[in-house]
Amino acid sequence: MDSKHHPIVAISLVSFIPTISILFTLNYNDDALTSQIFFMACKLWLLIAPAYWFLRVEGKEISRSPADKEGLAMGAITGLLMSAIIILMWYIFGDTIDTEAMLAEMETTGLTDIRIYIAGMLYWIFLNSLLEEYVFRWFVTTKGIELFGSEIAAIFLSAVLFTLHHAIALHYFGFLWWQTIMASFGLLSAAAIWSWLYIRHKSIWVCWLSHAICDVAVFGIGYLLIFG
Repeated sequence: MDSKHHPIVAISLVSFIPTISILFTLNYNDDALTSQIFFMACKLWLLIAPAYWFLRVEGKEISRSPADKEGLAMGAITGLLMSAIIILMWYIFGDTIDTEAMLAEMETTGLTDIRIYIAGMLYWIFLNSLLEEYVFRWFVTTKGIELFGSEIAAIFLSAVLFTLHHAIALHYFGFLWWQTIMASFGLLSAAAIWSWLYIRHKSIWVCWLSHAICDVAVFGIGYLLIFG
């Protein structure tokens, strides 16, 4: 196989971009405008790079990734079940979170402004979650199968790469080490379920629906934390 078509190259093009974005925004840069520009550039890269690889490097055709009723039902069921677990974990462990540190970090992003919070919530639920499914469930999982010849290995790879930047973000938002480990285990499990849904139903809309429902629960908790 020509090296430019190797799945490792394809996976490397996108897998660490979210992590780089998080580190730049929360650790290496204090200018809000620069952070926003870099954030948008990273999102644009995540949108374009997989499409370019798929259409130009591999010469394949565009697919709308249609979903069937069974797949959408599975997406809804898994999303609701995971949301229930998220809410339960918040109910049990919510008092252990350093809310002052979290709010202080959120103030630097503007999320303590109700208008920005709502705009961010709509973006993350309807657009960012779809972009993450497009990148990690479709592109990375598919390339992982090509790389390993194993669906299980591909699911694990995609789940780990997806969890990485979320775990780093949790650390910067003031989570303790054990809280970050617990949350990361939940993220890893959710990501594995979403990759499994994609492999089974061959549609990012199925795993996006599950992901979006979970994001509703997360942002609902965030609303109570900040404005409740």
